[in-house]
Amino acid sequence: MIIGYQGVEGSYSTVACKNFADGEDYESRGYLTFKLLVEALQNDEVDYIALPVENSTSGPITRTIDLMKYLEVEAISEVYVKIDHALITKNPIELSEITKVYSHPEALEQCYTYLSQYPNIEVLKFQDTAGAVQMVKESPDETIASIAGSHAANLYDMSVIRENISDNPLNTTRFLFFKNRNGLSSDFKDKSSLYIETDHSTGSLNELLSIFKENDVNLVYLMSRPIQNKPFSYGFFIDVESGIQETGLRNALDRITSKGAYVNVLGSFERGKIPSYDGIVEN
Repeated sequence: MIIGYQGVEGSYSTVACKNFADGEDYESRGYLTFKLLVEALQNDEVDYIALPVENSTSGPITRTIDLMKYLEVEAISEVYVKIDHALITKNPIELSEITKVYSHPEALEQCYTYLSQYPNIEVLKFQDTAGAVQMVKESPDETIASIAGSHAANLYDMSVIRENISDNPLNTTRFLFFKNRNGLSSDFKDKSSLYIETDHSTGSLNELLSIFKENDVNLVYLMSRPIQNKPFSYGFFIDVESGIQETGLRNALDRITSKGAYVNVLGSFERGKIPSYDGIVEN
């Protein structure tokens, strides 16, 4: 199977791909942007794609999940990856010698408190974590650094100056793996992701939530997102503790649809296993 991800080899997405494959043979392909990644799935260049959708420190990763609002895709697996950010340079140097640090905006945000201790270091955004490591390796400037996982430092033969610099020692990213939809599976699942747009009349959100409650469907996630070309109108990403095969969820969605709402079932899957945090000590 072929799994697509955003970034280059050594990114956290490649760790998620390995966990998703679960020992099966697979090929992974990196894409420059999430838009190109989604297009690769639509064009059948890959069988699955890995999308980071939420981080325990910085919250929802909206630029990824927003791409899926209206697509005929299916999330089939949820994978959690522990994020252990490290400060990485080409060769061993002192912290005081570092002039700039590069990384993905999410990673920089997740290390904000740590980086704030060093106002002399200029913080610069890069397209992805492992790509920043690769760039630092190829640069003649030995005073620049990157933030990525220690596994990326090992992959590119770089030096780790400081490990575990995330503000949150329990820092974790949730990934969803998507495939093109070919009829939603009826196999047993215990979690579903939905995208719903209501008519925005008074009480419409309250009515939506009431329908789920009346059908014993437990919501575990709710996020509003702007609707394109409808200023200050919003759709809702919703995760529920129920598989699409369950009568309660099917009845709830039928009733919501009957009221004129747009409903896209983004997928049903088994809940992912959150990593163990035993022995983690705050940096």
